[in-house]
Amino acid sequence: MPLADQTDGFPHEGFPSGWYQIAWAAELEVGDVRPLHYFGRDLVLYRGSNGYHLLDAFCPHMGAHLGHGGKVSGESIVCPYHGWRWGPDGVNKLVPLEKKATDRCTIRAWETVTANQIVWMWFDELGRPPLFDPPVDLPGVAERKRYDLFPNCTKSWRNVRTRPQYIPENNVDIEHLRWIHGAKGPIETTRLEEEGYKLHIANTIVYGYGKQSTRLTPDGPIEVEVAAELWGLGFQYTIFPAPDHAISIQAQTPVDDDHCDMFQSVLVLGEEGFDPAAAPTGLAAVRVREQLVQIERDIPIWENMRYLANPSLSPGESEVLGRVRQWAERFYPTSA
Repeated sequence: MPLADQTDGFPHEGFPSGWYQIAWAAELEVGDVRPLHYFGRDLVLYRGSNGYHLLDAFCPHMGAHLGHGGKVSGESIVCPYHGWRWGPDGVNKLVPLEKKATDRCTIRAWETVTANQIVWMWFDELGRPPLFDPPVDLPGVAERKRYDLFPNCTKSWRNVRTRPQYIPENNVDIEHLRWIHGAKGPIETTRLEEEGYKLHIANTIVYGYGKQSTRLTPDGPIEVEVAAELWGLGFQYTIFPAPDHAISIQAQTPVDDDHCDMFQSVLVLGEEGFDPAAAPTGLAAVRVREQLVQIERDIPIWENMRYLANPSLSPGESEVLGRVRQWAERFYPTSA
């Protein structure tokens, strides 16, 4: 019998276009500077007086890394090596030796938005402007009806050996919910629908199946439809209508071709008179704990698997996986 082929069969080259998380907003105070490495590039994120800005990391004067020793001045960042000042648009604002700005060079600036207390960047390998809308605040966030995300409702996993596409494929894999996450009882996919660059998925599941009471279902089992909205391959919202109207935000940002930083955020409602900056209590605290542990069960699978372009699927698996893979193709530069 010939040896089985163990090469990875991932069919796409390049990074998929999309909006990607690079920080939680509350991680940076005004004036903070942070070096980042995403999409195989060195970047610098800093917080100015009016927002968050992202540039390529290296000063084109003599190559100093702006993320190591750079200082914020208004909305600009000042190079630690010779004091060259760069605006959030990547245009030079001052060369101290010349006592004026120069147009001899610029730095690549990256578009960012802040929504749901998360800082997002737009990435497109072909340099195109955003192909679809950025994330916006979900219900209850701007109104401060939910607990603040950072640091009490978040968790990150750095340099995970995975690709962004593994996560949407994971979403439609109902059987893994039983084997990895311990789900019991009937599970059914009730929606799988494309909306341009979004993909809508919904599964019905029974919380607390076969048990009189659990931390999330103290009054007994309940059937819920859990809906997910995938905004490209960079992140998804998972919306839990019951028992607490929580929303999970799962984000995955490529570090290089084979690794991602993974971010989990859980938006939970507060009780009357609660302090949004405090740690959640009661059912909200239970939901946060339950959600943050779920991805930890998936990560060992993703880190050690190889991608099969032609998997041996059971009846019922082929259609949903095929539709997800076809939808995902549009985000890669080779498909542009």
